[in-house]
Amino acid sequence: MDFISACAAIKWHQQIVADNRYRSDPHARIHRVLAGIVNQFQCGQQDWVKDQCVMVAQLHTGHSPLLAGYLHRIGRQDSATCPHCNGADETAEHLVLQCPTHDQARWDIWPGGKFNTNPRCLWNFLEWTGVVTRPPDQE
Repeated sequence: MDFISACAAIKWHQQIVADNRYRSDPHARIHRVLAGIVNQFQCGQQDWVKDQCVMVAQLHTGHSPLLAGYLHRIGRQDSATCPHCNGADETAEHLVLQCPTHDQARWDIWPGGKFNTNPRCLWNFLEWTGVVTRPPDQE
């Protein structure tokens, strides 16, 4: 085997090892799901940084530092009350679906009020409402 073929074979083998490691890593699963990556040829939101994927996954599970209800439950905040409307406890459901302060944002992000769990729409909603800000490398 010549030098160029040997280099190509090594590079190909390293890529397979890296892909297998990425697919087997349980923490990378969050990124794969939210980024829409099923395999190396099908990519959705690859421009997302890891923090965005983690933030949306945490919101989906209700274990998000964005939620007063969660912070109160783990003892990091005195009250679970929604800081936006001062009404109900701030859960993921309240923040995204029920908080009256965010009615306009809901209608703009999900036209006709037809909510879906598309991660891109959810992230846009969080940015629109000021709950999160765009990462510095994406501004």
